[in-house]
Amino acid sequence: MRWPWHKPVRTRRAALSADQAEALRRGVLESPYLGATTLNMRFASTWGFSVAFRREGLARLRRAFPEYIPYFELVMETGYNAFFLNPLVIFRGGSVDAHVDCSLRSYTLPLEPPCPGKVSVFYAQVPEGLEGGELLLSDARGRELGRIKPLPNMLVEFDGELLHRVTPFEGAGEAVLERSRISLVCEHYRLEPALLIRVPEFHLETSRGFGEFFDKALETEGIGNEA
Repeated sequence: MRWPWHKPVRTRRAALSADQAEALRRGVLESPYLGATTLNMRFASTWGFSVAFRREGLARLRRAFPEYIPYFELVMETGYNAFFLNPLVIFRGGSVDAHVDCSLRSYTLPLEPPCPGKVSVFYAQVPEGLEGGELLLSDARGRELGRIKPLPNMLVEFDGELLHRVTPFEGAGEAVLERSRISLVCEHYRLEPALLIRVPEFHLETSRGFGEFFDKALETEGIGNEA
């Protein structure tokens, strides 16, 4: 099945209220899980963390990240049963190479999952004077279908089969977190039972090394790493 809008790319400005958007932005900036990316080499210059979860893990996700709840309510649709969520922080000079999202593959191998039905990208922080940092989307034949200049509090959703990349982010100022380009990305999947059983109900990945204290904190909050 294709996603319900039958459009490859859809954008929405002022997707959340100003207070909701600011709370989400601060939630990413202040997250104890935020660190060097756990994704593949196409994201080598980025920061973030990731959460793979099934629909029954959504309640735990809401408890773990209450500031994301308005975003979840905006993008979650019936019919999808597995998800991959990650904040994506790109510093000045960084970029993301061309790819098609399929981040649940690491959980389902040797079985190959389908591409996501849709991908939801919310721009939580876009620095003033941004040069580059555009989201470019194209089909399998290389035809450009969208060139999105990010704006704060903008939601972009696109067909999960689309090839996409982020052009180099340039502009004045230091390469610091407060002046970075921050988006919250969620991949939405429809998986058959043989694939779905391989996806954890809730699994958080971070490069931050908190050791035993970190593991205990996750256990206490009920959001532990459960493969």
